[in-house]
Order: sequence, then structure tokens, then C-alpha cells
Amino acid sequence: MYPGIPHFCVIYLTRFPLSYHPAGVFDNCSHAVSNKGWALGIHLWQHLGKKDARFFFSLRTDRMKRATVVSGYHRYRPNTWTHVAATYDGQWMTLYLDGVRVGRNDQQAGALHSAFMASCRTLILGGDTSEDGHNFRGHLMSLALWNIALPQDRLQRGFLQVAEGGDAALVLSTSFARLEEQWVTFKDEVYPLLENLPMPEPDVLFPLAPPECGQTVCDNVELISHYNRHWPLRSEKMVRYRVVNIHDDRGLQPTVSREQISRQHQALSEAFSRYNITWQLTLHEVYNSSLRHRTVLVNCEPSKIGNDHCDPECEHPLTGYDGGDCRLQGRCFSWKRRDGICHMECNNMLDDFDDGDCCDPQVTDVRKTCFDPDSPER
Repeated sequence: MYPGIPHFCVIYLTRFPLSYHPAGVFDNCSHAVSNKGWALGIHLWQHLGKKDARFFFSLRTDRMKRATVVSGYHRYRPNTWTHVAATYDGQWMTLYLDGVRVGRNDQQAGALHSAFMASCRTLILGGDTSEDGHNFRGHLMSLALWNIALPQDRLQRGFLQVAEGGDAALVLSTSFARLEEQWVTFKDEVYPLLENLPMPEPDVLFPLAPPECGQTVCDNVELISHYNRHWPLRSEKMVRYRVVNIHDDRGLQPTVSREQISRQHQALSEAFSRYNITWQLTLHEVYNSSLRHRTVLVNCEPSKIGNDHCDPECEHPLTGYDGGDCRLQGRCFSWKRRDGICHMECNNMLDDFDDGDCCDPQVTDVRKTCFDPDSPER
């Protein structure tokens, strides 16, 4: 068993110095500042830089000459709760962010320190032993410390759950409710402030859009390579999926042809066969002309179109750019209105949707031009 590394949840605010440590175990016996022990915090990716601050895990055992630092693969997100966990098992030091392994290194070896040197190690929150002002600015929600390196599946449990008190390997678990009873001040002899912050809500994907290139976990080549070499992920798996293909009432004009479905299924099978993943297709065909000519716009309610307010989720050519609320398609002259022709530049709430011409089935295809929320033809 090796002395454990903490597993804690922390929120960081936007303002920060060049480097700071929310938690760490430091050497308090050396006359000079020593980097023996471990530290978790945020530091700048480039030395003497001013940008690209990342989470880091630093460790130096007693037998090693220098410390090893493992960093996250992207900048930390301010004003966001982040579950930061680090483990060391005597060989591998690993850093996890929100349950995802983001860094690993095996340049350290052996126990953190001998039993003889235990009295020379101090657990410090909110800074380090240096005089450089490496003080933490942010919020800590909880801290937990084990005397073993927890596996990743344990770290992926609810990030904000309180550590289980019955865990024999659990050395320390605190939510800072009894701050003055459990901790003593260091340096300035002032306790940090306790604030009641709302529990973080889960992220809501709105609007539905793909993430920016290079911003997902899967874009980290080093991280994905570790998972690709993890043999349990290569066991045989079957993915079942269904394709709903909509036709008109006569069975014509399908959304996609059967040939397209077959080619897509074949492409999926070929792409994932190397990973022992097979695909099972179920085809469900619907014959409904009304449904076939509809377009699904995520989160765009019919009541939002033409309500004199630009709703980005409804800004689409098929809605006349939110019924003209988001943009006008040209100048509408008075002689164009109510002339028996649907003029798209007049098809907006300001011009009363071309005085009804764009919702008249005798004049136009109302499925494509009727944006008036009060019209029975929409």
C-alpha cells in the first residue's frame, strides 16, 4: 500500500496568479523550498507564459531526484465545477478530470516517503510552502484521501457524491463544514470564507450542435491511444439501430432509398469490424404524405414563428427565417401585397404575411410558404 492521493471536487474562478495549488503534501523539514511530495492545481502550460492554464498533478518521491508533472490536455474552464482526481500506485501517476483519464506517467517509483519521514510531510490546502504567493483563488467543495490508488470506475461515480464512510481505505473525507475543528491556519493565520453555492446542474445541450473541432476528449491522441490499447474494450459487441424511412401515401418519394440504407450499413460494418463491433439494422417504413413533407427543426416550436422575436432555433429558410423575425428577404412594396402572388419579401409579420397570399392554397404551396401562426393552413 502506498500513501494515497486525493480525489476531490473543485470549482475555479477566472482570476488566478501564475501558479497555484488547491491541495498538496509538502516537505516541511528542508531549509530550502523542496518539491518533494505531491501537489494538485493549475499552472501555465508554458514557462513564463501568461495563457493556457491547465490542471496539473506534480509528484516527487523521496528516492527520485526531480519531480514529474502530469498536465491536462486543454485549458481549464473557469466558473465551472471540475472533478479533479489523481492516483499513484508506486509506479504510475495518473490525472483524471471529470472521470476521464487525461494524463499518465511512470517516471516516479517507490513509496511517497518512508515512515521515518512522515513527520516531515504536511497536507496543505489553498497554497504551498513557498513565499511566491502561490495561493489558490476559487472554491473547494470537498476533499477525499485514500491510502490506495482507486480504479477509474470508482472515480467515474457521481462526481459530487460524498465519499462512503464505510470504505476502509478512506483516510480523509471533508466538505469543510467544520473548518476550524479539522484544520489549522497556515501563513496568514486566516480561515477561508464559507459560501453556500448552488449545486451544479447537468449540462443541457441547447441548441444541439456539434462541438468545435479539437474541443472533445476524443481529440486527444494520447488519451485515445490508451483506450485503444485497453483489451476489454475489444470484446465482441453488437449495436442495434433502427432507420425510420418516411414515404408519401403512395409509397413514393422516400426520405432515403433502400440502396442508400444498404450502403450506409455496409460502410458502418466495415469501419467498425476491426474493433469487433457489428451492427444490426431494423428498417421501419412509414407511409404518410403529411409527415413526409414536414421538416423537423430541433426546439423550434410553431408558436415561435412570426412572434415578433428572433428565435435562432427557428432561423431557417423553411420558416422564412422565423417568419421574418430574424431577417427580411428584401423590400416589400405596397403594390405587391394581396395581388394573388406570394412574394417572399412580404411574407413576414410586419407585412401581414403578404396580406394572406402566402397562406392561400389557391395561390401557393402553403406547406412551403405559410408562416402565419394564426393561419389554419400552416
